[in-house]
Amino acid sequence: VYQQSGSSLNKDLKTVHGKVMSIMRGCLKDLPTYQWLTVLPQLVSRICHQNEEIVRLVKHIMTSVLRQYPQQALWLMAAVSKSTVPSRRQAAAEIMQAARKGSSAESGRSDLFAQFTSLIDHLIRLCFHTGQPKARTINILTEFSALKRMMPLGIIMPIQQSLTVNLPTCDSTLTDSSDIFSAVDLPTISGIADEAEILSSLQRPKKVVLVGSDGIDRPFLCKPKDDLRKDARMMEFNTMINRLLSKCAESRRRKLYIRTFAVIPLTEDCGMVEWVPHTRGLRHILQDIYITCGKFDRQKTNPQIKRIYDQCLGKMPEDEMLKAKILPMFPPVFHKWFLTTFSEPAAWFRARIAYAHTTAVWSMVGHIVGLGDRHGENILFDSTTGDCVHVDFSCLFDKGLLLEKPELVPFRLTQNMIDGLGITGYEGIFLKVCEITLSVLRAHRETLMSVLETFIHDPLVEWTKSHKSSGVEVQNPHAQRAISNIESRLQGIVVGVAAAPSLPLAVEGQARRLIAEAVSHKNLGKMYIWWMPWF
Repeated sequence: VYQQSGSSLNKDLKTVHGKVMSIMRGCLKDLPTYQWLTVLPQLVSRICHQNEEIVRLVKHIMTSVLRQYPQQALWLMAAVSKSTVPSRRQAAAEIMQAARKGSSAESGRSDLFAQFTSLIDHLIRLCFHTGQPKARTINILTEFSALKRMMPLGIIMPIQQSLTVNLPTCDSTLTDSSDIFSAVDLPTISGIADEAEILSSLQRPKKVVLVGSDGIDRPFLCKPKDDLRKDARMMEFNTMINRLLSKCAESRRRKLYIRTFAVIPLTEDCGMVEWVPHTRGLRHILQDIYITCGKFDRQKTNPQIKRIYDQCLGKMPEDEMLKAKILPMFPPVFHKWFLTTFSEPAAWFRARIAYAHTTAVWSMVGHIVGLGDRHGENILFDSTTGDCVHVDFSCLFDKGLLLEKPELVPFRLTQNMIDGLGITGYEGIFLKVCEITLSVLRAHRETLMSVLETFIHDPLVEWTKSHKSSGVEVQNPHAQRAISNIESRLQGIVVGVAAAPSLPLAVEGQARRLIAEAVSHKNLGKMYIWWMPWF
């Protein structure tokens, strides 16, 4: 609740505003700083609030967090300090300046701020560096000699374990002075590999290896022309979901969780993503198996499928075409990957269960936040555990429903995904875990909405292109529509392209309804051809 300066709002609202402000000031005195660190991304989104009093308070909190935990907070504030909106950039600069002044007394702390600014500038240049037209690598020694000379740094590695904040368990001996998230034991950046690999996709992202002070090489993906703030928000959301899953007895017993990785937006259109090791995309796994079985030819198969789609267009229903013409060419084979990758029976069994668990959790979470574009390259599988890992969250908040070919399925549950679930298909572990996950998400509706609400106040670049942002907060209609869809789903209401208005469903009913939509040939037949509903 806030009071707009200069507008004659009624007395009640002013009273409430006053009360909220005094509660917040009290919290600022009483709460240890590390508790504010856990909500720093939400605070960052409010630095251009319409009410000056609130802005002052938010800046004060952020300054104290930055002073106490500069290592983690600097990475989390990198993007806003480079914002294209002048007022956001200015506010971030003031906070950094104030924190730096307070830190100058402490040896080395002030130096850290300077090092960090310089490192971010180099990393942004590296993201956008195109390299030679046909080159597969960039020579860091020659092209980025200044970055190489900076090493070693006192800056922590931007990896998930170092940046994720877990509140300590209750312990009366903890005071604010306790270095609960101190960077003492965390690995810092001590070097960078001499070469960076250029990946072959359209934007030519780079795979850069940073060397840690613990001697471990950690690869990162530097992505240009991509707003990673959505991905970063999605990871915060997933971290929150992991906390909730660990609290519920049913999900804790099954060790349910979502695999997360660090996402660091450096500006509004570039950033770094922690590389997820030992993973391969679903499409590559299946393609290799089909090639081995003689069912796929790199040159001929895709053009052949395109021909079938073109010939059948308007002549037969899509679901019939999929059933009669396409699916017979590709019998389900995903179970073979588990047999070849996990040859020891106990390992195979564990991997299959891990696959069912992680796929079910991801399916439910993805549906709730309207995650689309789940083609075979955005779903990865870990060859050491069998875990399912999703990447690329640019198609969030039902954006898939607005595409030329709307995405009608709530998540990917194609014939091969079902094949990996074993003899019971989606009726066994998968369905049970879907129900448990949904019940946890629905029980903690308010908590989850508080994380997602930051989207309304920190409008994403693609939402603000239509009307240039002045930097002052606006209530964004796109964001609000997305938030209301999520709220409906968390109440059990069906939201989709052709969804008729419905009453809230029970958890079991909602899970079964979603699975039925995901496996429906009618929906799969209408999917975009290269989403590959047959894989």
